[in-house]
Amino acid sequence: MKRIIYIFSLTLIVFACKAQNPIINIEDDDGSEITNAYYKDTNNLLDPFVGTWVFDNGTQYLKIVFEKKTMVDTGDYYEDLLIGEFQYKENGIELTNTLAKLTDPFLPYVYHHSIDGNYINTYQHTPFNDYTSDVFRIELNMSETNGCFSNLDVRTASVNGQQAIQIFKRGGIITIERGDPPPPEAIIPGGFYFLIKQ
Repeated sequence: MKRIIYIFSLTLIVFACKAQNPIINIEDDDGSEITNAYYKDTNNLLDPFVGTWVFDNGTQYLKIVFEKKTMVDTGDYYEDLLIGEFQYKENGIELTNTLAKLTDPFLPYVYHHSIDGNYINTYQHTPFNDYTSDVFRIELNMSETNGCFSNLDVRTASVNGQQAIQIFKRGGIITIERGDPPPPEAIIPGGFYFLIKQ
């Protein structure tokens, strides 16, 4: 009986220690990393982006699937974030497709997804100024299958009454040392895309 009480007491202590870790709203994240903190999507700002989204103009076809992951262990702290995968075609020819990674049971780490992030951006200077006065957007990181890295700004939108997202895809900052090979070119061209919810 003493052993059962000891184990129960130890379990309570472990839960009590975990409960004391600070929960920080991702909107209030100032860039500092507090060990064992939980950067939580308290107001569910990531939720409207979850789902399957498609852009198709007859020549280009882009499909992105976003999922929300909660309390992801980064090793130093925990966070809620969006992860995603994509498919891209030009003239009916598939140039890249990472969608299978969403159901890959052997993917070792959530950050191995092709798209991830949770940075809430409300700065006045936004790539969407020509489309809207609303400055709210999510910034994500994107890795293409050829090793090209990009940044995605993503906002919610409406197209002909349909629920949509608009993305602005731009290349990331790459430092090249003299003699290094040039970085790979993006498979998915940069620019603006409206994707309709499926």
